[in-house]
Parts: sequence; structure tokens; C-alpha cells
Amino acid sequence: MQHWHGEESLIRRTDGVHDFEWALVGKPGSIAYPSVLEASMYTKVEHNMVGAAEAASLSDEEAIALWDKLLSGLKFRVKVPGAPPGSYYIDPDKPQPAP
Repeated sequence: MQHWHGEESLIRRTDGVHDFEWALVGKPGSIAYPSVLEASMYTKVEHNMVGAAEAASLSDEEAIALWDKLLSGLKFRVKVPGAPPGSYYIDPDKPQPAP
């Protein structure tokens, strides 16, 4: 999660649902370390209901790989005050490639 150090929970429930959560309690008033930042992912979702699908479409390993990929992609869109290098996609100090 870039420069954020939060708490992570990875659970496979008895009904086969993968219940993955990550949360950070940051610093009030800080842009680089928001007061609250949360992410969650569930499998066996159908019609926007967790556990409604007959089976998870991902194995345990695939679900963990997807979760890790999602978390590693969470960055600021642009450079913000107090954020370390690498925690944002667009650095105004670096030239951007032409479209």
C-alpha cells in the first residue's frame, strides 16, 4: 500500500467467501495520510450480494494475487504535499510522454 501502513485481514469464510479488508487510520488534516482509508474485496458475489453466487470464481491463490495487485495499484493521481516519491502516478516535476 505504497507508503501507508495499515492493518490487513484475509479470511476465507466457511461458506467459501473470500473476505479481504485493509484499513488505515491516518493523521487528521493530512492529505498524504488520510484520516481513514479502507479497501475491501469479497468473492461469491452475485446481484451485488456477498455469498449469493454458488461458488467463488477464484481459487484462494488467485484471490490473494488479485487482492495484492489491487492494493499495489492504490496511489494518488497526482503528487500531494508530504507524499513520498512513488506514491502518485503523475509527477509534475517529470516530463510526461506525448500521447
